[in-house]
Amino acid sequence: MIDFAYERQRIDANSGCMFKGKNYRCFYVTFKSLYRDPADGTEMVQIYDFRPKDEIRASIMILHGLGTRNIEFLLWMGTHLASAGVNALVPVLPGNFTRIENNRVYGSRYLWPDYDIMHNVYEHAVVDVQSIIDYMEQEGRWRDNNCVMGYCLGGMITTIVSALDNRLNQKILMTTGGHMPQILFESTAARFVRRLIKDGKVEDELLQNREALYEVYDRQLPIVENMSLEELLSSKDINPLFKVDPLSYVHLVDKSKFSVIDALFDRTLS
Repeated sequence: MIDFAYERQRIDANSGCMFKGKNYRCFYVTFKSLYRDPADGTEMVQIYDFRPKDEIRASIMILHGLGTRNIEFLLWMGTHLASAGVNALVPVLPGNFTRIENNRVYGSRYLWPDYDIMHNVYEHAVVDVQSIIDYMEQEGRWRDNNCVMGYCLGGMITTIVSALDNRLNQKILMTTGGHMPQILFESTAARFVRRLIKDGKVEDELLQNREALYEVYDRQLPIVENMSLEELLSSKDINPLFKVDPLSYVHLVDKSKFSVIDALFDRTLS
């Protein structure tokens, strides 16, 4: 099967109202993930769905970063956007918050120094985001006037989805980035990766060697930047990290549809 592909189908979701505001209602929505190989504990898509009480003027999906610390603020954003007539969705990405895999720390698989593990979780997240749009279209609540805002990891997922799916209109990337070797060897979020390498628990020789991995990236990135989407997803001649790195997809998206919010001192993603 082609990377990131899934079979679209009617989604049977469970939806219950969690709480009410003056101008909105917050629903908790779940449905079985359409990803073909979810890790144990991540099988159910979970969405906080902030629906305006009256007319829906626009739709937005807000994708959080690794872990849990940023989710509370994004849920707060959902209440205010819904009060202004925007149907705001805050999904829980697989491997985070209440969708942690059995026997793992939240978010660790997105940086785990194993090609298959990383590919699995990024592919799962991308399929979930697209199937959530399927669900919203099925409900008649995904407006042409729509936006996806991704924070940190969420921005990385947003970039990949944008290259695969033309149903996203405006995109906002907040304190996000790419270049997997730099993230693995320099980001504070990947300190556990460097401990695994130091303790001899990483099997792949290239993933153990900072200089060698950088050299491969520097040599292959110009090739990747000239690939079509089909070539990128099917190629076996490039390092597997490229398929989960948003840098690989930047040349395939309409950059006029993106707004980028940077942090002056971002210790997670440069």
